Amino acid sequence: MGDRYILEIVCSNCNTKDDDVYFAPTCGFTEWKCKKCGNTVDLYKYTGISYEDASNIDLMKEISNKQK
Repeated sequence: MGDRYILEIVCSNCNTKDDDVYFAPTCGFTEWKCKKCGNTVDLYKYTGISYEDASNIDLMKEISNKQK
């Protein structure tokens, strides 16, 4: 579980804009495919947000340990 983002992406191939791109690294949503030209964009590279940046596993473990 982790952070999820709604992004605005501009295709580097055809300049098509999509303002409703879902990026959720911890859930496997890490690529976007342009609806116009089919170009695939790696959202890690596009945003600079890593899996570790988006993950809240350490916080969840801490909360869980406090409940024990």
